[in-house]
Amino acid sequence: MIEKTLPNTQRATFSVLTPNPQTKGLSIPNGTGFFISKEGHFITARHVLWTDRSGKMLHRPEDIRLEKPEGLGADVLELSLVKEWPKQDLVLLKAEFEKNKEREYFKGKTAFDFIEIDFEIIPEGAEVYSFGYPLPESTVLGSPSFSVGLYKFYPRTTSAIISSHYDVIGPVQIQVGFPRYYVIDKALNYGNSGGPIVLCETGKAIAVCQRFQAVEIPQQSSAVSIPSLYGITISLKNIESDLKELASPRK
Repeated sequence: MIEKTLPNTQRATFSVLTPNPQTKGLSIPNGTGFFISKEGHFITARHVLWTDRSGKMLHRPEDIRLEKPEGLGADVLELSLVKEWPKQDLVLLKAEFEKNKEREYFKGKTAFDFIEIDFEIIPEGAEVYSFGYPLPESTVLGSPSFSVGLYKFYPRTTSAIISSHYDVIGPVQIQVGFPRYYVIDKALNYGNSGGPIVLCETGKAIAVCQRFQAVEIPQQSSAVSIPSLYGITISLKNIESDLKELASPRK
């Protein structure tokens, strides 16, 4: 069933590149995100855009680039910030199709490919999948006066089920009426952050990849943190009213 909706998910999902101080300010892949409207509304995890200790984003939206591994002309430029939700670790950006339609990847298209959102409460056990660009490799070559950044993409599709509606329970539980999180039974790798969690049955997005659940393994003098089998994803229902107002696709 995944193969029926995966092509659209792949077309709508991009790697998010941001300037990195460790690569002399050159932009490198730092996460994943996806379009949720044909008009160019694009959602990703807020931490993908880099934040300082106070929680302020370190890069201007216009410094962010979206890219696909198809090569030259498969990128999106000139993004703007629509809204950010620090508590939910989400951010909504906007790209203008008119400013990008001449790029090779968009020739023959009249709008952005996008993934519809399902705001219904999805039951535990439902089959979902993720698509994104985990584990990027990057390096910088050159001299003090000239630098070239090189990076590789590793696009991956991962099937899973919703294993829980809760990140953690206790000691105090506040019921909000819907799942804040969808925990899936597959770990998410670095670079998957910001990518979509998609219902296998419909191809609609229900959540955004946020982090993997770490496990502390006791050692003699300390503990080592390793990924577990679970991925923590933030439900898009958390920002349902805002998204319906800001980014509802117009027919």
